Amino acid sequence: MIIHLLWAAVVVYAIRTVAGVVREFRPGAEAASVVIPPPVEVPEDLQAVATQEQAGWAQEEVLRAIRERFEDLKDWNKVRSAFGIGRID
Repeated sequence: MIIHLLWAAVVVYAIRTVAGVVREFRPGAEAASVVIPPPVEVPEDLQAVATQEQAGWAQEEVLRAIRERFEDLKDWNKVRSAFGIGRID
């Protein structure tokens, strides 16, 4: 009787493990787990740096670079220094 209970426990464990793996790799699982934060509001002086570019795609790339730099530094004055603007106190 104990052997039958042990085998039943092994089967239940295997089913739970396989179900977890299937849940991890099912289609759309990645999209559901990724939370995209809203874009950071860029200060006007840094937006002016981006608008110096002629092409629209170039302006978007500069804004993307500014946002990425802010994610790393968490300080707008450091971002301004990185883009050669200066500081605003």
